[in-house]
Amino acid sequence: MPSDKYYQQYGPMARRRTNGAAPEPDDEEPPRQPRPPRSKRPRNRRRSLLRPLLLLLVLLLAAPLALPYALNLLYRDQALPGVRVQGMSVGGHSSAAIAEEIAARHADFLRQPLTLVYGAQTWQPTLDQIGARLDAEGAARAAVTAGRHGDPITRLQELLTLWQQGLEITPRVVVDQRALQTYLLGLSHAVERPPQDAALSIAAAKVIGTPSAAGTQLLVDSTANDVLLAVRDLAPKEVPLRTRELSPLVDDTALVAAQGRAGELLQSPIELVRGDQRWVWGPERLAELLRVAPAGGILELRVEDELLGRAVEGLAQLADTGTAEPRLRFADGAVQIVAEGTPGWRLDQAAAVAQIADLLLSPATITRTIELPGEVLEPKITAETIGSLGIKELVGEGLSSFAGSAEYRITNIKAGAARMDGVLIAPGEEFSFNRQLGEVNAENGFVEGYAIIGNRTQLEWGGGVCQDSTTVFRAAFWAGLPITERHAHAFYISWYDRFGLGPNGDGQGLDAAIYTGVNDLKFVNDTGSWLLMQAEVDDAQQVLAVRLYGTKPNREVRLVGPTVTNEVRAPREPVYVDDPSLPSGTVRQTDTARGGRDIAVERVIVENGAEVRRDTFFTRFRAWPNIFVRGTG
Repeated sequence: MPSDKYYQQYGPMARRRTNGAAPEPDDEEPPRQPRPPRSKRPRNRRRSLLRPLLLLLVLLLAAPLALPYALNLLYRDQALPGVRVQGMSVGGHSSAAIAEEIAARHADFLRQPLTLVYGAQTWQPTLDQIGARLDAEGAARAAVTAGRHGDPITRLQELLTLWQQGLEITPRVVVDQRALQTYLLGLSHAVERPPQDAALSIAAAKVIGTPSAAGTQLLVDSTANDVLLAVRDLAPKEVPLRTRELSPLVDDTALVAAQGRAGELLQSPIELVRGDQRWVWGPERLAELLRVAPAGGILELRVEDELLGRAVEGLAQLADTGTAEPRLRFADGAVQIVAEGTPGWRLDQAAAVAQIADLLLSPATITRTIELPGEVLEPKITAETIGSLGIKELVGEGLSSFAGSAEYRITNIKAGAARMDGVLIAPGEEFSFNRQLGEVNAENGFVEGYAIIGNRTQLEWGGGVCQDSTTVFRAAFWAGLPITERHAHAFYISWYDRFGLGPNGDGQGLDAAIYTGVNDLKFVNDTGSWLLMQAEVDDAQQVLAVRLYGTKPNREVRLVGPTVTNEVRAPREPVYVDDPSLPSGTVRQTDTARGGRDIAVERVIVENGAEVRRDTFFTRFRAWPNIFVRGTG
């Protein structure tokens, strides 16, 4: 339970007894002494001293941080002390002044930065040409902004570095590598050369070798790297172009082997035999048929199949006897035999090509001989079978005039017409003018005369026989027969103008030149029946006519043109040809100047009212000067 003493001394009762006065002392505990009041003056004095100290401390701490900004105001738009450009102090210099000093220091480099060298060749491009520039402004800007980056602490650190170590700035060269590579590629035409393979040519029986040679390639990327390293030093330098050697695929070892092989193949001729006839192809002719081609690092000798095929075709024109059928004549609607057929012979051209090619590439012997393969032709047409040939009407006609021709020319025209007269052409057969013509020699009634050989007129057996081929061509043209080979004359010949366009009158563009063994005239009998070719020479009118009789298909031949373009005047300057066979001082004109032109003629074949075929015959007459033969003998 509570103590009365507590309530008496400390409780409410005691307070009520005193009514606010101090309680009376108790014998058991002395009364407490009241504390004196505290003085406030010492505390206010300390506070007044602390504030200046804090302010001083703040000023001491802020002063270093404000230093960069103070220097920035002092060196406005100028480099701070301690900044150097390539060892040159630029403190206190403006950006423009620093850029000018850099440009002045490297004036030689700016004027001629480098020299590119390859052998004895040199090139001195400007910085613009190689896509480069000296970034003086960038270096000056870096010098002026040094110590002025970031927050105050960062700037203070940069200033400390400038004061202790300084800052070295090096101008740099900025290069557009694409422009640099483009410039270097432009030098490739003067530096690069492809490797030269060893080569072998065979002409006129001579074997001529060309040694191999290494090539050169410009290494653009490597050279560009060297240029970048050179311009980095900001001083004129010499930079060699980097290249590499390209080895040929065919070297001289292969050339030596091919030369020996070619010489062996051309050592002896090839003799072609048919009965009593013989043709010798000497080294010069054989050389025309050989070709040398690189294959797997060697030079391989091959036979040119196309050339050999043409050579055998020419041989066939000499060896073939022409048709074996009897010669016929169509008159008054009836056909009769005027000359009996005789067995003939035809060269097997495919077999001959294969045999000659094998022999040509075989090891040479003293004599190489081939018995020409062929077939014997027996006459199929007799008096009893004439009625079944279907020869009953005119199918096509060709006319030409030889008025004004020399006597030799008329003789050859008649000899050629005789070889064509009465000839039968089987259904589906391809007719060859040269085969039917045979050899152009005295035995077949020909004489020497002037003909166009190459680019000039000269004496040749059968000069004028092209009048026959031209007239045969016109007959086949108006018969609508497919023309499989035709060659125009190289130069304009006025003889062929008359009757030149058949029923359409005179004109140019329908002539046909032949040259035995080279140029032929061929067409196919597509009428489904036999054709009879009949040639007639009208001496009085000086007209040659060639007519084709048979069964005329239900076709119509229309002519479009001729279209003449690219007309060229004849050259004014004459040409003189030296001829040692004529006495010195003799001058004779052999050719008359003529203009050149292109002529196109279209043949339209219409069957049953509908166009079934359109053929274009193109002629290019070359301009031809006056040509004179000058004796030098």
